[in-house]
Amino acid sequence: MGFINPEDYKKIFAFHQSIQNRIISRESGSIEFKESFNWLAKDKYAKSIAAFANNKGGYLVFGIKDQPRALIGLPSTNFENTDEAKITSYLNSILSPEVEYEKFIVEVKGKQVGIIQIFQSKNKPLICIKNDGDLRESDIYYRYNAKNEKIKYPELKSLLEGIREDERKAWMSHIEKISKIGPVNAGVLDTIKGEISGQGGSLIIDKRLVPKLKFIKEGSFNESGKPVLKLIGDVRPVSVNVSRSHSGNVQVTDDPNAPVVRLEEKDILKKYPLDYDALTKNLLSRYSDFKRNSKYHSLRKKFKREKRLSITRYLDPNNNHSPKKDWYNPAIYKKFDKHYTKR
Repeated sequence: MGFINPEDYKKIFAFHQSIQNRIISRESGSIEFKESFNWLAKDKYAKSIAAFANNKGGYLVFGIKDQPRALIGLPSTNFENTDEAKITSYLNSILSPEVEYEKFIVEVKGKQVGIIQIFQSKNKPLICIKNDGDLRESDIYYRYNAKNEKIKYPELKSLLEGIREDERKAWMSHIEKISKIGPVNAGVLDTIKGEISGQGGSLIIDKRLVPKLKFIKEGSFNESGKPVLKLIGDVRPVSVNVSRSHSGNVQVTDDPNAPVVRLEEKDILKKYPLDYDALTKNLLSRYSDFKRNSKYHSLRKKFKREKRLSITRYLDPNNNHSPKKDWYNPAIYKKFDKHYTKR
């Protein structure tokens, strides 16, 4: 972990040519120096963090002495030993929405320097939600050159106008993409419910996975980074929990007392590997007189009633009101053979 942009390192650690360890860099709208790190001053750090996040982001640098500004390094292990989870918990308790930051240590001229890099908030404004030390509930802090202050009207007005402009651009981008692929083929991802829905059907993402979703900014994919999944075509759950009814058929239920049967995806697909698109495509190539018309749909619905030929699965096993999808056994071809001419 370290500087994403090497130029930022050069801006922070610019030294006097003849005076050893003398820092000539100045505090600015993106840089603030601290001589040491002390958790008791966390409210002051949080104020700076909020101010940077509401502007363009910035760096808190620990291990730089002031008047004159000089590199001294971290005087203790306080910075290194303060867990990020502790910092995050505190920031989330006093600021909303969540702050994005990175904490790391760099070695400069043989000395350890602590860095907290604060990223520009994607959901401005970042607001203080309770009193604590220098922090006041409902205040919005903003970085003015080398000072952290309550935001002034011109900057607040500009910030709010920026939010509206970003929303306008986002809507235009969505509309443009929808117009290219067509509204019938488009889907909407609800990141709260974990559901992708559209006229072509729905995909339910396990609610336990939704908080862990990470999105990649277009054009920023790096194969050497963290592993990701690229999903193409149908997305199918690995496994589902279902109960067996008195008739012997398997059905989805939310009854906690029902006997549970675990069906692995490979077992289901082995017996029912065909969805609607695959079935239709295969029938088109199998018969010379096949057409995707009312006759076909009537026969398919009739054959689907035979349990050995088709199953219907809930996309959300925990919700029997969720969308369903049909899967077919290849034995269904023999049924269609009686109504169409094979090639």
